[in-house]
Amino acid sequence: MNLFLLSQLLACGAFILDMLAFQFSRRVVSLTLLACSTSLLALHFWLLDETSASGMMILAACRYLVATLTTRRALKWSFLGASVVCSLMTWQHPADVLPLAGSLMMTLAAFQQDAGRLRILTLVGSLFWLSNNILAGSPVAVAMEATFMMSTLISYWRWVRKKPILNRTPYE
Repeated sequence: MNLFLLSQLLACGAFILDMLAFQFSRRVVSLTLLACSTSLLALHFWLLDETSASGMMILAACRYLVATLTTRRALKWSFLGASVVCSLMTWQHPADVLPLAGSLMMTLAAFQQDAGRLRILTLVGSLFWLSNNILAGSPVAVAMEATFMMSTLISYWRWVRKKPILNRTPYE
């Protein structure tokens, strides 16, 4: 089996774990599955020689694992800083700004109290990751991120529809 096919199988496994993660009501189970998913994606990107994306996925896995233990907002700054340092250490080409931007947006989203902002930041982060996955040439990762974006868009639309018109913020 060649490395590309193996990378796509790992991405497929991550896709399945992502879909399973949101089927559990226990937060710890969902976050643990997401940590496993992003770990598989880290290997996937490493096999594609996308070291910045791989590093960002390792950080995401750590973020999910830490979130199983605590939700301290001060950790947001630690993960944002770690993303920048990781990007500087693994930088290979200009496109490496995409996984950095995606990681920064997803970290900001993870620590949002407002459900609307969480969804918007997640969509922006997903757009960066989708662009990265296209440039990395990973069809399974592209399908996974596109599916995640559609799910987030539907979630945002349903959330906006439930809010009374007078209580809507400029983000809506």
